[in-house]
Formats: sequence, structure tokens, C-alpha cells
Amino acid sequence: MKVLHVLYQSLPQVSGSSIRSRDIMLSQKEVGIEVLAITAPFQNCISKNGSDTINDITYIRTSQNTKNSISDQRKSVLKRLLRVYAIVFFSQQLYKTIKKEKPDVLHAHAMFFCAIPSLVMGKICNIPVVYEFRSLWMYQKSDSHNKSYLNKKIEALLLNIEILCLKKAAHAVILNENLKEFIFSKTNKPFKNTIINNAVNTSLIEKLKANKVSKKEDKIVFGYIGTLTAYEGLEFLIQTFQELYDDGFKHKLVIYGKGVNKQSVQDQIIARSDINTISYKGAIAPSEVYKAFSEIDVIINPRLNTPLTNSVTPLKPLEAMAYEKLFIGSDVGGIKEIVPQGTGFLFSSENKNDLKKVVKKVASLSPQDRDSHKKEALNFVVSHKSWLQNAAKYKEIYTSLSI
Repeated sequence: MKVLHVLYQSLPQVSGSSIRSRDIMLSQKEVGIEVLAITAPFQNCISKNGSDTINDITYIRTSQNTKNSISDQRKSVLKRLLRVYAIVFFSQQLYKTIKKEKPDVLHAHAMFFCAIPSLVMGKICNIPVVYEFRSLWMYQKSDSHNKSYLNKKIEALLLNIEILCLKKAAHAVILNENLKEFIFSKTNKPFKNTIINNAVNTSLIEKLKANKVSKKEDKIVFGYIGTLTAYEGLEFLIQTFQELYDDGFKHKLVIYGKGVNKQSVQDQIIARSDINTISYKGAIAPSEVYKAFSEIDVIINPRLNTPLTNSVTPLKPLEAMAYEKLFIGSDVGGIKEIVPQGTGFLFSSENKNDLKKVVKKVASLSPQDRDSHKKEALNFVVSHKSWLQNAAKYKEIYTSLSI
């Protein structure tokens, strides 16, 4: 069985969505599915010859312009309109690829820019389309407490386009139960769907863990690894650790990542230049991420309470468990869903006092208790959150569509 994955972006772009796409394809290869990918015209081409091979997967690039790149920076209205217009060009490139590669199934990954060309070309070429919806991304860049009338209308329009794509697909894959409930609350027409939660590539992580770097200090180090965006709550996290420092708590906090809030994160740290235990370490490549995990003992995800964070399950808690790290997260829906009791520690979102209590509690755990939590979390990931298990679900969906 051959599946053509239609992606908006792919590695080396570092984001939860692109990492999920990578792990979906790698795990599908492990269960015997032939996979191939095509990316949107905004994705840069590394090799400059029209395609890249990453982790033994071929990515067909629809743009050979090495200056093209995908980022979470705000864009002008004109640039956004031009990107929508590029759907026509992307559809043409997709059609050519379908005719050449002859896939059995098209798997369109979020967002509608991938879904619409896939649905149209799938109809023309008589190929079933699976559409994977992962987040309420249209709410990501708007202040939920101060939205203009125009912003609300644009969000509603984008959500309706996504729902239409889900309905038109032969089968929809939805990230989690919270997201499914939200989508079905907005439509009266049911559609075929399967929930496939986030998971971790345990095979890849085991290889990276073998490169483990020895930690030089005995004191517990807290940290964050991921995208620097407003909803991640990193400024809140830094402020909390600054207050903890004033209370005599001298454990380190280190932050790795990149994103639109990079400057804001740095400014928050610089605001208290008298504190030398809080630092921003910059971006880190996926192939080098084991170095960051080697430095950190406790991963913290302090996500704020928003529609996006309540509907999206992040990868970092699961990665932390797989790397045998302790995990602290806010109690937003997207995190609660993947952190059962005993595998991590939750605090009330945006509540500094509660976060302080949890941080102090984790820091005071005995070595035996720390090892017990790590073991339970690792067993949970291996038993319930492995991409190999998810790959079997995808294979079942594809098989049912191609009969």
C-alpha cells in the first residue's frame, strides 16, 4: 500500500505539527506502508533539486526557492491572500505527483491548505482522502480577551472551512477527544472519524538516549524545550521562578526553543539581571535535543488556559516521560488528557502560588520517589503512547478505504 502524505511543512522546521508528521510516516514505514510526502510551496528545499530525503523519507518540494520558509511570524494581509492563491499552484503540483507516483491513499495533514487540493485531486483521480485535524489553529494568534469583530468573523470562517474539509474527506483523523467534542458541537452532520492521540517515537528516542551527556551538577534543574509562543506561558514561568528565587529557591531554570515570543522571553529574564539561575539557551535541532534533555531533570509546560491549549495535546510531556524526566504541566485540557495520575504533576493554570507549591514538592522528592515516577511515566508511554501502536490504526483506516 502506497500513501502520499500532503504536508504544509516538514522537518527541519521544528514544531509539534511537523514532528508529528515525521513520526506518523516513520512509524507507518515500520509496519510496511510505503510512504511519500509532498510539501506546500512555502517549504524551503534543502538539496535544491526538487526533493529532500530526511530519515529515509522522500519529500517532494513544490518550490525550489531556498528563501522560502515557514514561520509563526505575523504576515501582512496581502501575503496571506497570496498564500491562499498558491493553493491553485499546489494543486497542480499535487496532480502531477499523483499521476507519477500512483498512491492508493492521500493523507492530508492539517491545515485546509493541504486538505482542499487533496480533496479536489482525490475526486479527480478517484483516490480516497484522509484528513488529519490537529488544533484550533485559527485561535492561536488572537487575544481571546480583546478580539475585534473582524477577527471573530475570520476565525469563524476558517473554522467552517476546516469543518467542511473534515466532512468531505473519506475519513477524518482528530487529535483528541476535546477537539472532537468542540468540532461536533459546531456541526449537525456526523462524519467518519478516528481519534489518534499524540504519541512518541520510542525507537528514535532510544537511539538519541544512547548519546546521553553526563549532567555535571547534583542540584535538580528545571526546564522547557519547545516553541516560544504566547500561549505556552513562558513569561509566567520565568516570573514564578524569579519570585521563587527571592524566596530562597536557587534551582536552575533553562529554556530552549525559538518562536515569536523569543524577545519577550529574553526581556523577562533580563528584567532581573541579579538572578543567575534562569537562562535562555536558544534553539536546538531535533537531532541534538537529547543534549537539552540531558541537562534538565524536570520538564515544565506552563501553558495558559485558551481554546487552543484546551484542545491540543502537546508532544513535550510524552517526550519528557520517554526521556525518563519528571514532568510538571498546567491543568489545561490538552495536557490533562495525556498525563494520568502518577506520570506527572499538574498545577492550576496561570496560578503562580500553585506552581510554586508543585515545583517545591518535586524538588523535595527523594531519589527513590523520583525514580518511581519516572518508571511509571516511561511504562505509560511505551505501553499506551507509542507511534507503532498508532501506525496500526492508520493502516486499518487506509485498508478500509482501499477495499
